[in-house]
Amino acid sequence: MSRDRDDEPIIIREKWGTNRYVYNPNNPIGVALIIGSLLFAVGGIYYLHASSSWSEGELSDAVRVAARDLEEHPRTLGSWTGGYESLIRDALIDSGQGPSAGGVLHVDKRTATSATPADKAGDSVERFEVSAKDVDAAFCLSVSPPEPEPGLTSVTVSLSVSVEEGGC
Repeated sequence: MSRDRDDEPIIIREKWGTNRYVYNPNNPIGVALIIGSLLFAVGGIYYLHASSSWSEGELSDAVRVAARDLEEHPRTLGSWTGGYESLIRDALIDSGQGPSAGGVLHVDKRTATSATPADKAGDSVERFEVSAKDVDAAFCLSVSPPEPEPGLTSVTVSLSVSVEEGGC
């Protein structure tokens, strides 16, 4: 006496090991549930990947908001703060722009220092290139005054930040 596939239960006890319940691959509904579960998992992984990537517009908005925020509020630097790179990265994250799941940001200090027309006294400017994974755009942040030498005492600085499209 053979059993029809439609007569098979949808969920059965696993025969090997843990004795837990699993979808029955001998039932058409069980097969549909197995395939549906796999598709749901793949869709979730794709969604998480897509929501963790920056777009060019989000990066542009984040850089401009971060630059404005860095100029508006004096910053206290000390040996524990990590310097300008850390301040810029934190301001980008705190800007409220970008993917909800984070995304990969790159803030790289460029070694060239030069005077800009805005620096009437000829002060040097430190440049930081901001980019993100999966985005071709990059932005150059010129920050003055230069970062103070690291020390044990804390220093409060008021920053002047300018943004240029393209790498430094």
